[in-house]
Amino acid sequence: MSESQATIPCPDCGQPLEVLQACGAKSYFCPHCNELKSKSRIEAPPAPSPSSD
Repeated sequence: MSESQATIPCPDCGQPLEVLQACGAKSYFCPHCNELKSKSRIEAPPAPSPSSD
């Protein structure tokens, strides 16, 4: 599952964020708070760790 398909919660209200992409840059918008969120505050779901077998 790619990051754009994953549900990323807003750090303030917990509602799903919209991921906006333009010219290689990503922005995160919360329609509930009606504001852009800083990338440094976004906690994306952790990537699956590779098997060590």
